[in-house]
This record gives sequence, structure tokens and C-alpha cells, in this order.
Amino acid sequence: MRYKKMFVFCHLGGPMKQLFEPVVFEEHKTLIWDYKIYTDDYYKGYYHWHQCCEVMFVYGGQGNVVVNQQMYDIRRGMLFFFQPYQLHRIYSEVSPECPFERTIFYIDPHVAEHLLEGFAKRKALFTALWQGKNTHCAFDLKDHVESVEWILEQYNHNKKVSLTEDTEDISLLILQLLSNIGTEDQHVFQSGERRTLRYSEKIMSFIEEHYHEEVNLDQLAEEIHLSKSYISRIFHQETGGRLVDYLTARRIKQACRLLGTTDLPVEQIGITVGFPNASYFNQLFKRVLGTTPLKYRKSN
Repeated sequence: MRYKKMFVFCHLGGPMKQLFEPVVFEEHKTLIWDYKIYTDDYYKGYYHWHQCCEVMFVYGGQGNVVVNQQMYDIRRGMLFFFQPYQLHRIYSEVSPECPFERTIFYIDPHVAEHLLEGFAKRKALFTALWQGKNTHCAFDLKDHVESVEWILEQYNHNKKVSLTEDTEDISLLILQLLSNIGTEDQHVFQSGERRTLRYSEKIMSFIEEHYHEEVNLDQLAEEIHLSKSYISRIFHQETGGRLVDYLTARRIKQACRLLGTTDLPVEQIGITVGFPNASYFNQLFKRVLGTTPLKYRKSN
């Protein structure tokens, strides 16, 4: 095996869920590659993030991807670009009749930008993808699907026959994918073509504004104009996940950011992200990430 993922687990009153997935690049490895992953028996999504960029291209399946408080359908030709530390959830309803098939690769954005030196337009597009605040992360490449499938197949073939990682092949892979994204005029949810938000997206937008406060169903129900019981049910129906898991993941993600970028006391960080009880914050953080907030800060 050329790489490894380190998993940490949390238990939020339900099944074990993975929250933060650090992707560990072994020495001299630039890109982590999973070609045509095929799942037809069991696939349950979870809210998580990585420290690097993740790119996923879908060959087939049904389900959804939740990211940036929006939900996108999984179908052939969809390409997803997840920024470093961007909270997202991939959920697919799989069966032998409807498998979920995708290619995924991971790359450090700084390495990718270095590989794109000399290609100003493509580099600018990549920078916008991984650094932009409001950049679309989902692209419907149905008009380019055969081209993209060929690009991925060729890279996979070259990777198999090469004894060492070829950065020229990686550069070509990224350039070709960016060319297909850059020529795609039907960006998902373009201005003037926005669809009506799903209830779950309205709920996630509300949480994005209020996660640092005490979020209660009464306030949420009044804002969304739904009953309290229906809010939890519709969120699960539309996303495949629980509302409490999403809220906890969002708060913990912000706590990790503050632990790594500020000198705020741990207790103050807990209060800032919505956990006014310091003891509860420490216990939950350790249950979710397997370490205390203080140890997390020292290790980053």
C-alpha cells in the first residue's frame, strides 16, 4: 500500500462515525489515488474533512453530497472538489442494481500549484477552487463525461506501468481536469439559475449563522416554518445524516481551527463555538477526536 489514512472516531449517540480524516502522504508521494472505487453493499456517509484537497468523479450511483450548506445529487459526470478542512458528507444509497462507483484522489494544494507553474490560467482556476470562499465545489460535466473518464483511465494506466510516481503525469492529469472544468459553462447553481433551497439547506444555513449560540428546535422551527418533529425528520431524509451530528461536527471543526490559529484558552474556545460548559467541551472533543483540545493544539 502506497499511503495510509489515519481515522479518528466519534460516538454521538448513534453508530461510530469518522470526523477528521488526516491523509498521510508517505515520503516522495505527491498524489493519493483511488481508481474506480466500487460499492454495492453498504455505504453510509459521515461528516468529515481532510487537511488536503479531495477530488471525486462519479461514474454512477445515487445519493447526495452535502458541502457549503448545499446538497448536490450524485450522478454520472459529477465532479466534486473539496477544499482543505472543508466539512462535507458523501451519502449514497447503494445496491447490486445501483452501485456507487467513483474515482477519488487527494493532493496538497501547494504542491499542485507548484506543478502548475507556467500555466497561469489553469493555476488561477485551481487557486480559486481551493482558496475561494464562494467557489462552486460541484461541477456537472455530463457533456464532457467521456473525455474525463478517458483522462482518468489514462492516468491510471500510466501509474500502473510506471515504477515511480511521475509528476509530469500528475501535472497533465490536473491540467486536463481543469480544462474540462474551465470550459464548462453550466456551473452548478449559476447566478440566475438557482433552484429553491431544500429544507436541509435552509437548516444548514441557519446553523452556519448560529452554531456558536445555543441552537434549539423552537427557534429553528420558527425560522424555517416547520414543526420541531418534522425538522429532524426532513434533515435525515434529505441528507442521510442526523441534525445533531451536523451541528456537533460544525462546532468541533471551528474549535480545531481556533486551537490551531489562536492562543485563546481552551475554555474560551469552547464557549466561542457553542459549548459553554468547559468539562462537557473537553469530554466531547476527546470522544470525537480521540485527544484533548490541549493535546490537539500542541500537536498542530
